[in-house]
Amino acid sequence: MNAKNVLVSAFFISLLGCATTPVPTDSAREVSSTKIINSTFLEYKDGLGQVIIKRDKGLSASACNSRVYANGSPVADIAPGEKVTFYLPEGQQMLAAKSAGICIGGLVETVALVHRTTPAVFRISYGSSGEFSIHPTAF
Repeated sequence: MNAKNVLVSAFFISLLGCATTPVPTDSAREVSSTKIINSTFLEYKDGLGQVIIKRDKGLSASACNSRVYANGSPVADIAPGEKVTFYLPEGQQMLAAKSAGICIGGLVETVALVHRTTPAVFRISYGSSGEFSIHPTAF
């Protein structure tokens, strides 16, 4: 193995130990329209509740987008520091995220309890051991 390969490998291994950090909802950038996969989720209708999914910032997996799903349907691809705001029927809904590109992390899922009066806020993160997750957040 040459020195260049060793350096590249060491760089990627070092990223595995870097946990991402939460981004306050009002500081996260709204995902661009070019990364929206299904715009019907962006349309508010009576009886729907707001869902916000944001992606932590940090070096870990910063080269990859994460694809966001609602009840098995793709919604958007988001990068670190971005968020996507969309609407789902009230009640229990399934949310998922999948890492894209060369980054580690398979499909992760969580349940969202959606209400008309209170946004359901979730974050996509990478832990210090490289684990990929989506979960409710107060940040």
